Amino acid sequence: METVKVTPIAELRPYTKADKIKICVCRIWKSSISATVRKYVTLHCILVDETNNAVEASALDIDCELVASKIDAGSCYENMNFCTIKIRGKYKVVPHETQVIFIGTIVFKKLSTVFPPIPRHRFFLLDFNLLYPHLNRDNILTENIVLNSTGSSFFFIDPDIPEVNSYKSMSMHF
Repeated sequence: METVKVTPIAELRPYTKADKIKICVCRIWKSSISATVRKYVTLHCILVDETNNAVEASALDIDCELVASKIDAGSCYENMNFCTIKIRGKYKVVPHETQVIFIGTIVFKKLSTVFPPIPRHRFFLLDFNLLYPHLNRDNILTENIVLNSTGSSFFFIDPDIPEVNSYKSMSMHF
């Protein structure tokens, strides 16, 4: 019987077959359709390997509950029967360009011991300049200005601020 080689997370590439990975599930979260309806549509995980590299994994709605029942945060697994895709920039939560997709037939072999030990917790903060830019979002401070109040509200506007004139011109109550 041939031994299947473990692929390190750093070597995972989009749309390329990897037979097996050995990982620790650091974080698990589910996204739902809305806050009122608790129908989960995707399961997301952060996976870390022995070399401290991380990759995001997800399962779509059809496989979400099945995959969720097979894993626990903080546990280590050998995984087989998964595929990889290129992660979209605006959804990136770790600095890896690849995303692992868990399907219903995925095999999770729980590991009791791993050497070297895989860390259970680690933060993977992206540099601000690497965050997906919010295109056409530069109009936040130039939107139509609306003042709202209640009967007991008072507005105190400092006349030394240049932007006050635009507020004053919009309201005749000053």
